[in-house]
Amino acid sequence: MEIATLDKKRFLNWFVSHETFAKREVSWILNYLANHEAILKHVHFVEKARRTPRGLTLRTQQFYGEPITLYLAGQMFNDSDQIFHDIRLNWRDPLYIECQFTNPWDNELYLGVLEDNPYYRWNDTMDAQTLANVETYLKEEALQAEISELYQQIDQALEENDQKSFLELSEKVNQLLAQKEVNSHS
Repeated sequence: MEIATLDKKRFLNWFVSHETFAKREVSWILNYLANHEAILKHVHFVEKARRTPRGLTLRTQQFYGEPITLYLAGQMFNDSDQIFHDIRLNWRDPLYIECQFTNPWDNELYLGVLEDNPYYRWNDTMDAQTLANVETYLKEEALQAEISELYQQIDQALEENDQKSFLELSEKVNQLLAQKEVNSHS
């Protein structure tokens, strides 16, 4: 899914105006990115940016560590000038940015631009039991959605006095309800 550059720009503008960084150069670099759509098209907001070929981690004052770190081909760079020049010179290359700030999961602008890191997918790090629980839950939800849809179709059949459809749909609902009952006991 392609994230609109306007959404990225809105988030960056919010980030600069609402968060405080230990180095003012962080704000300068963020403003530079926000004002250059050609570069912003290649920016991806992810978690675990250090796992990418070209990742940039930005930390607000509340977080321990360097305020800005560029991870490039397995090397780390903390010099703001060097980071800025890499961004400016390699603007066509994908840049994966991780933003560490307080309560990111409560921020709609951030969530609107956050993407799954193709080099470190969150669901690849889940243990087998959690993954099985998620899959079971999704199957149960899909089954419940199908049952709800059939109930709506049954209501429609009743309104139209369509006895044949009513009986067929009722049979399907009963089968799904029986399946749901079996699943809940296993």
